[in-house]
Amino acid sequence: MVFKTGNLQVASGKSSSSLAYNEPNCEDGKKTEKYTTQSNDSAQEDNNSDIVSELTGHIGKWQLMWAFFLSLFQFPSTFHLFAFVFEGATKDFWCAAPDHLKSIPTNIWRNITQPKNSCSIIDVNFNEISAENFTEMLSNASSKTLVECKSFEYDMDLIGKTIISEWQLICNKATMVSNVEMCFLAGAAVGSVCSGWISDQFGRRFTLMSFATVQCCIGILLAFASSLSTFMVLRFISGVASMGVLVVSFVLVVELVSGKYRTIIGILNLLPLSISYMVIAGIAYAARDWRTIQLIGSVPCLLLLIMWLNVPESPRWLLARGKMEELKEIINRIAVRNRITLPDNYEKLLISPSDVNDTVSILDLFKGKYRRTTLLMIVIWFSLVLLYFGITLHMNNLGGDIYINTIIAGAVEGVAILCSIIVVLKLGIRINLVIYMLVAGLACLMVNFVPDGNLWIIITLVMIGKCTIGATNAIIQTFTAYQYPTMMRNLGVGTGNFAAGVALIVVPYLWLMEHIQSFLPMTIMGGFGIIGAVALMLLQDRSPKPKSHQRDQTQSPPAHLKIRTAFDNSAYKHTET
Repeated sequence: MVFKTGNLQVASGKSSSSLAYNEPNCEDGKKTEKYTTQSNDSAQEDNNSDIVSELTGHIGKWQLMWAFFLSLFQFPSTFHLFAFVFEGATKDFWCAAPDHLKSIPTNIWRNITQPKNSCSIIDVNFNEISAENFTEMLSNASSKTLVECKSFEYDMDLIGKTIISEWQLICNKATMVSNVEMCFLAGAAVGSVCSGWISDQFGRRFTLMSFATVQCCIGILLAFASSLSTFMVLRFISGVASMGVLVVSFVLVVELVSGKYRTIIGILNLLPLSISYMVIAGIAYAARDWRTIQLIGSVPCLLLLIMWLNVPESPRWLLARGKMEELKEIINRIAVRNRITLPDNYEKLLISPSDVNDTVSILDLFKGKYRRTTLLMIVIWFSLVLLYFGITLHMNNLGGDIYINTIIAGAVEGVAILCSIIVVLKLGIRINLVIYMLVAGLACLMVNFVPDGNLWIIITLVMIGKCTIGATNAIIQTFTAYQYPTMMRNLGVGTGNFAAGVALIVVPYLWLMEHIQSFLPMTIMGGFGIIGAVALMLLQDRSPKPKSHQRDQTQSPPAHLKIRTAFDNSAYKHTET
C-alpha cells in the first residue's frame, strides 16, 4: 500500500514499513535498489523495521519507566517458586520423648532409644522409667524390638517450622515432599502454555494483570491452608499464575523496545530473580515459620495491582491485531513522555496487516521453517531449566548454611546477569548461550570427582555452574523471542516454558536418585548441560548479529546513493532528553 505526498513516498508492507524519498535522477538505480534491499535485511535482523520504532524510537524515558515497573512482577513470581526451599526444607527429627523424660539430653535419648533410625523406637513402657534410672534400665536396649514412632520432635535451630514438621512429612511420608513441590511445578508447566495463548488472543496487559491478581490472592490463602491437600491444590494454582506472570511480563517488556535495547532490557528484566533469592533468604531467616514467610512474601504484591489501569498494552500487539485507536493513544503517550514530535497525519502509516483476524495455534510452531526451531528450543529449555533449578531449588543438598549459600548464589547470579549484557552485545547471543551451557554442564560433572571432605571445592564448582546457568536463564527468553514473529512470539516463549515446566516436575525426583547413587543427580544435570549446548549449535539463529559482525557484512553506501527517510526532515526530528 502506497501513500504519496509530493515527492515523498511511504510504502507499508504486511509486517514492516520503510520511508524513503524518490530519487528519479539517480545515476545508478540498480546499485540503489541493491543497497536498499541490504539495508532492509539488516534492519529486519535488528528488529528496527517496524513503524512503531520509527515513530517512537527504540527506547526512551517512557520505555525505561515501564521496563522498571514491569520487572517488579518478577519478585512475587520468584518468591512463590523459591520460597518452598525454606517452607519445605528437610530437617533433623527424632522420636519424641515422654514429658517426664524431657530433661534427658537429646543425643543420649536418640542413641539409646532409636538404635536403627529416627522413625522407630524400642518397645518398652517408658512410664516405668525415670530420668534418674534411664541409662540403667535401658542398658541392653539394642536387643529390644522396635516399633514405629507415634510422635516426633524436630531440630528448630537452623530451619524453623516447615510444612514437613506441621504435617509430619517424614519416614514413610517423606516422598510426599517431592509431590507437594511437583504440584507447583506442574501448574507452572500449564501456565506457561495457557498464558501464551491467552495473551496472544486477549492482549498482554489483561493477561498479565489477571494472573497477577490470582497469584496475589492464592499466595495469601496459602498462608492459611488448614490441610496438606488444600495446600497442594493452592500451590498448583499458584504455579499456573506465577508462570503466567513471568512469561507475559517478559514478552510485554521486550515488545515495548526494539533494536539492541530489546536484548538489554530482556536480560535486565530477570535481574530481580537474583535479588529475590537474597530477599527470600533474609525473610526466612527472620521469620522461621513457613506461614509467616508465605504471608510476608505475598502481601506486598497487592501494590502491583494498583498499576492495573496504567499498565500499557504492547504497541506491537495492537498493530498486529489492527487496534489502531488504542495504538495511536499509546504512541501519543510515548511521544509526550519522550518529548518526540510526531509527523503530521502519522496515523496513515499505521497499516493493519491483512491477516489481522487469523488465529495462531500451537500447531503453527511445528509447521514449515519453525518446526526445527521449536523442537530444538524445547530441548534447550528442558536442559537449561533442569540444570538451573536442579541447583537453585536444592541448595540445602550442598551442605553448609542454606541461608549463606542462597545469598551467595543470588549475588553471583546477579553479577553474571549484568556481565552477560556486555558479552552478548560484543559476541552475540547464541555463542554465549553455548559457552555458558557447556561450562555449567562441565562444572556439575566435575563435582563428582571432588574427594570427600572438600566442601569448599564442591560449593565453588556449584557456584560456577550457578553463575553461568543463571546468565543463560536470563538470556534464553530474549533469545527465544527473537526466533519468532510477533503473532507467534508468546506461543514460542510459552512452549519453551512448557518444556521448562516439564523439567521442573522432574527436578524434585531427580534428587531422589542420590539414594541410589550419590553422583547421579550431578551427572544427569551435567549431561543435559552438554546436550543443551549441542542443540544451540544446531539451531538456525534469527537473533541480531553483534555490531562487529554487522560491520564486516554491511558497508555504508556512497553519499550520493544514501537513502533519506521522512524523519530526516527537520520538521519530523524528535528531541530526546
